[in-house]
Amino acid sequence: MYNRSSRAVRISAAALVLCLPSLASAGEAAALCATAAQKALIAPLYAANPVPPPFMAAMKLGLPEAVIASALPVAQATGVSPAEFGKVWESLQGWDQALTLVLKGGSVFEIHGRVPPGAPSTRSAFFNLEAAGAGLGGHLRPDLLGAIYAVNLVGQEGPVRGVAFMDQKGEGVFGVYLPESKEPSAQLVAQFDRTQALMAAMPRACQP
Repeated sequence: MYNRSSRAVRISAAALVLCLPSLASAGEAAALCATAAQKALIAPLYAANPVPPPFMAAMKLGLPEAVIASALPVAQATGVSPAEFGKVWESLQGWDQALTLVLKGGSVFEIHGRVPPGAPSTRSAFFNLEAAGAGLGGHLRPDLLGAIYAVNLVGQEGPVRGVAFMDQKGEGVFGVYLPESKEPSAQLVAQFDRTQALMAAMPRACQP
């Protein structure tokens, strides 16, 4: 009887250890979803157009960008798990034009040009972009992302349509947007709409 009990305890402990990464991941994901109190704080900023993009609202309210985006209606911010990175990135390659923004240390980097294809490295955790010549290139870490949001808003300078990639703390890493224009071409808007529709069909990052 003693041996059986000891064995059961060891099995239970082993099972708990195996579950810990999943529990941690679930906790991290939940932390990127706005609470009722946070939603009440965010709502006034988005009560009428024009509205700030999530990264600007995040700076104003002192909340992570992903939390801001999670509080918006799905038509304005469509969030998915970083596990969908490959499908989202492939969809971005269908845009005729794109503006990639990187915010770092108070600076804003802008890269104009089409989104290049890429593939996971066979030797590391990087997703290597296959850039040819000038334009966007580099090595991404999808495994370090916490959420991906398609953003569709009307800002101070006109429509804001793009896809923002956030880290596991909910902070923006970079975003891919339609080039700034008060009247973007119907073709570009349709290309963005296809990306947002694709993401809307995926499991939500946060439940309403």
